[in-house]
Amino acid sequence: MYQICVSYHCNSKEDRDGFYQELAKNRIQELCEEEKGCIRYRYYYPCDNDTELFLLEQWETRENQKVHTGQPHFALIGDLKKKYHAKVEFEIINGEKLG
Repeated sequence: MYQICVSYHCNSKEDRDGFYQELAKNRIQELCEEEKGCIRYRYYYPCDNDTELFLLEQWETRENQKVHTGQPHFALIGDLKKKYHAKVEFEIINGEKLG
């Protein structure tokens, strides 16, 4: 499994909420989850930060995730990041299951 944790940092709560609303309006989560090899693609609001949006991506393989980055809806995410001044940090996580 290939997992990525993405943190979007916006300048304000209004920017963060507008960013998420447009992601939802354009069905970004649903479109990504329909892609081949996508296990999970979910957005979350951190309970301790009004200007951040968190995304957990889980893919069967790195190759599936690479194909994802060439999709039209992935390009739209980039446009929305610019519109809402969202800066991005991401971390790749080892996909081993414990226990």
